Amino acid sequence: MTWSVSVYRHSGDAEVHEYTSHRLTSAALVREHVDLARERPWVSRVALTEHVREVTRRAIAESDLPVYGPLATAPPAPVGGTVMARFYEIEDSPPAGLPSLDDVRERLLELHRGTTHASGATEAGSTRPRLWEVTVVDFARQVSDDAPPYPW
Repeated sequence: MTWSVSVYRHSGDAEVHEYTSHRLTSAALVREHVDLARERPWVSRVALTEHVREVTRRAIAESDLPVYGPLATAPPAPVGGTVMARFYEIEDSPPAGLPSLDDVRERLLELHRGTTHASGATEAGSTRPRLWEVTVVDFARQVSDDAPPYPW
């Protein structure tokens, strides 16, 4: 979990976004940013955003891969989340994330060829590589700096 701090100021009758911090990894950094912002006389409001990244890995069979071509659209994001990435991984096989279905199929074919002898017999005890579908979802929610959900 990380946080960002956004600072606003008044400009005439309008409230203007002044800046947003980078992602902060500790409550102490959040507290420091909020305290510094509150010391400035021109600041009208300080807003905190909590960021959570959820990575799901689902084991799939080769037959579960979508049809050839570009990746199908990502599954719908959970409420409040945004799908940031969707890719496939083959367990114990570099590269870690394969960018396209064609790359996945090509790598699987290389692995299958590697476990088959010239005679066409498969090595004893060889198993099919484990294939994973990986989906990365980011959640962001506004939190109150008066009652933060972490040690203040």
